[in-house]
Amino acid sequence: MILRSLFSVLSLSSNNLTSNVYKVTSPTTWKSILKISPCNIYIRTITVSTASYKSRTRTKLKSDFDSSKARIVLGLNFQSPEDAVPFYKLPVKTLVHIHNTTKEDVKKGFCKNRLYYISSRLKVPPSIVTEKLAKRTFIYSLSFDWIEKALDVLLEMNVSADRILRDLWVLKYHHETIYERLQRVKSMGVENLYPWMVRCSEDILNRFLAISQETKDILGDSVSKQTYLANRLNVSPDTIQDMCLKIPALKAIRVTKVKHFLDFLIAEGFDVEEIASKPRVLSASQKTVKLRLDRLRELGLNQINLNVLCRSKKDFKKYCESIESLSKEDYKSHARCNVRHVTDSTYLPRRLR
Repeated sequence: MILRSLFSVLSLSSNNLTSNVYKVTSPTTWKSILKISPCNIYIRTITVSTASYKSRTRTKLKSDFDSSKARIVLGLNFQSPEDAVPFYKLPVKTLVHIHNTTKEDVKKGFCKNRLYYISSRLKVPPSIVTEKLAKRTFIYSLSFDWIEKALDVLLEMNVSADRILRDLWVLKYHHETIYERLQRVKSMGVENLYPWMVRCSEDILNRFLAISQETKDILGDSVSKQTYLANRLNVSPDTIQDMCLKIPALKAIRVTKVKHFLDFLIAEGFDVEEIASKPRVLSASQKTVKLRLDRLRELGLNQINLNVLCRSKKDFKKYCESIESLSKEDYKSHARCNVRHVTDSTYLPRRLR
């Protein structure tokens, strides 16, 4: 009775299914699908009331729901209706292909659905994996052996499950290619491996490895980025931690940039105490800072406040225009002012306040 009600609610019929599937696949294929006994489908599906099934799928499926897809989806061995929901959005042709692949996997004893195989290998709930697989249906076009070996290598190389799930494209690469790329990166002392390291071009990978090696040369084997920055600025690690809380961009700055930027600022005449008191400059672009320094010196300023270099493009332009608008007499009379405190209106003519 429940089974009859379920098919009544979903409006399933051989005619509806045939009219849609016949257009995209051979008669032999769709006839074999129609021969699946509703009882067998029902047994492989978790028993739920029709009201519960309808209420849990109505909102998500909306216009994407097509009753002609339901019988195909029910043949994909989903363990719960929620796992099946994303697949209702796929076209019938894609669903038929997934059905054929799933049927072959079951026949050979591989798995009941690749969704649950990947979920078990990555130790991630099926409810999360199903959304990803519905968008990456190429998983059902690869051979099962191909996927298995690719996952074996990725997990053996300690690539996290979360990273694999966010970049399933890596599974399209041969397992030997995956191993060679990741082993190459690992041999350079890089411990955190990512799928993009397999997919990127040689130029990008070489650039990454060069930066990693330079970082290792700067920090050594035990010094962290925060400790290095604290040593360079002659402050405590706690002070660096406070800086990162106030300026979150500092957390993402590469060690190589920090080193080159500090060397550049010191060479330009700024002492470490001043840099430590105005660390926001380190989050700026070194190229932009260089251009602004040159511009301000062209205007005759020798002592420059680091905060001025961090202003927005619009504010910096206004600042330069204000300096240029000063008459030579006004400029000379105020050139002796400590420009490091130029933001203090008492040091500026009324036009700059």
